[in-house]
Amino acid sequence: MSFTASLESRIEACKNPVCFGLDPVLSLIPAEASTPEDKIRKFYFDILEEFLKRNITPAVVKPNSAYYECVSIEAMQVLAEIIATYRKEGMPAILDAKRGDIGKSSEAYSKAAFDIYNANAITVSPWMGSDSVKPFLRETHGVYVLLRTSNAGAADFQDFIWQHVAQKILEWDNGSVGAVVGATNMHELSEIANFISKQKREIPFLIPGVSIPGVPGGQGGDAKAVMKALGEGGFKRNIHVLNSSSGLSYAWQASGKPSNYAIACVDAFERLVESI
Repeated sequence: MSFTASLESRIEACKNPVCFGLDPVLSLIPAEASTPEDKIRKFYFDILEEFLKRNITPAVVKPNSAYYECVSIEAMQVLAEIIATYRKEGMPAILDAKRGDIGKSSEAYSKAAFDIYNANAITVSPWMGSDSVKPFLRETHGVYVLLRTSNAGAADFQDFIWQHVAQKILEWDNGSVGAVVGATNMHELSEIANFISKQKREIPFLIPGVSIPGVPGGQGGDAKAVMKALGEGGFKRNIHVLNSSSGLSYAWQASGKPSNYAIACVDAFERLVESI
């Protein structure tokens, strides 16, 4: 089964399109442990336990490798453990690493993501072209190509070339290629979806920048408006995921009760699902 087909089945099974970004910031993690690595492990395992207790889970999870790499070599092992544990409970993992290099290097990055970390998908930069992207292409694994990101500096280049990149993504698509498109501009999101759907195609979007009602964090993207924009752009399939990272992980800040971090996270998740 292709990654896109399995993702569609997963979203329909869990009844939500939420992507939970697992980006540990040690200063914001209240979990008590003797080492930074154990602190990260306990934090995300406690949150997982709360999800399972309520019999609800996100569609997918998305750990950003940089947040683990900057802690220690051992934290990278914790990343692999987190991916394995969440996957065991049915949640595919997107490794947010934004790779993309000459062919041989991309092949090595691909093996690291899919064979060492055992991620289901990875984010990739298209800047170096097709020979840097193709080593990541495996039908059963996903590749999310950066198309129109949500950061302010994206306008420096992406405003001028996104249509060309989108066309290339469609050429590369083997049933498992998608795009990263930010949630901060609804008109633009709809325009990008329309550009793709006019070619009688639909590819999975990974949409960062989604905010949660009553929770600090996110970049202001309204989840319901995102889904409406996709529909207005001609998209019909349940293959698109909306990401929240700090808004979910550190939802405890809104209540000021750090000891309730797992409960606060899942409460925020439920509000996000309801807002969609």
